[in-house]
Amino acid sequence: MQNERYHTFVGIFVAGALLILLTGTIYFYREYQRAHRQTFVMFFKGSLNGLVAGAPVTYRGVKIGEIRLIEITENLDKDNVKLPVYVNFFVEKSFNFSQDPINLLIKNGYVANITKPNLLTGIASIELIQAPNFIKNTTGSYRDYPIFPTRNTIEEYTSIDEAITTAQKTLEDISKFFQSKQLKDTIQSTKEMTNSVDKLARDFNQRVPGLAITTEQSLNEIESAASATKNLANYLARNPESLLRGRR
Repeated sequence: MQNERYHTFVGIFVAGALLILLTGTIYFYREYQRAHRQTFVMFFKGSLNGLVAGAPVTYRGVKIGEIRLIEITENLDKDNVKLPVYVNFFVEKSFNFSQDPINLLIKNGYVANITKPNLLTGIASIELIQAPNFIKNTTGSYRDYPIFPTRNTIEEYTSIDEAITTAQKTLEDISKFFQSKQLKDTIQSTKEMTNSVDKLARDFNQRVPGLAITTEQSLNEIESAASATKNLANYLARNPESLLRGRR
């Protein structure tokens, strides 16, 4: 009888220990998963064009999460449609459960903003930016998921169709410019000015040889006069009395 009680006690103890171990393992595993990947929900005003499941969530240019799911639902008053965007954040793998960087960003005034869709892929991303006017944000919850604040300003974006349309219009404007009367008049005026400059250059080339000859003759005469003046000066220096008697 005593042995049966002993074995029963040991069995209960072992079963309790196993139950505690299993419960602790599940708890720590869930906490580890929660610390590794946290899910927030975001509500944006305006268009969500370009947002798809798997699109990146960036902070300071680095991917720190991705869109998990986008749903359509109705509000509590059942008079409006809502589009919750569920985002998974990648948090450091650690058993230090005191870490909560995402809520720290929220408290520091960071909000989620939809970037312009990529012109090639058409996929947009969500960027965490600090609001221009710093306000310490607080977060609520939606279906047990914390809500990440979003930017309410709706920015215009350029789709690839709009970019192609703009490029076509630019090419049409360039084509019209090349066919315009103003360009033809400008080309004609430039051609006439070029002809005038060419004519002036030819006239100058024709006149330069004669001018050069005349200049050379003048220089030769000046040189002869200078030589004669020099000879006269030398003669007077040797015979100063000739100024009175004259040259013999």
